[in-house]
Amino acid sequence: MKLTSLAHYIFGFFTAVVSRISTAFSVLNAVLFVVYELDEDWKISDESFRDLREFLIGLAVGELLCLVLVLLRF
Repeated sequence: MKLTSLAHYIFGFFTAVVSRISTAFSVLNAVLFVVYELDEDWKISDESFRDLREFLIGLAVGELLCLVLVLLRF
């Protein structure tokens, strides 16, 4: 696995976890990441959909963890 791929997964996970503290900051993280990746794809055509997929997988795992933690409290 490339270091950049790992960074995308971690950033997605971080964005999900931060959503428990600040929804606005989490949305800002996601929007900025998407804008950055689209700009990068436009300039160097690096198929940023793979980077977005990695981010979304990290986000989904983070949200799943948050959901499990909330459910275990009840």
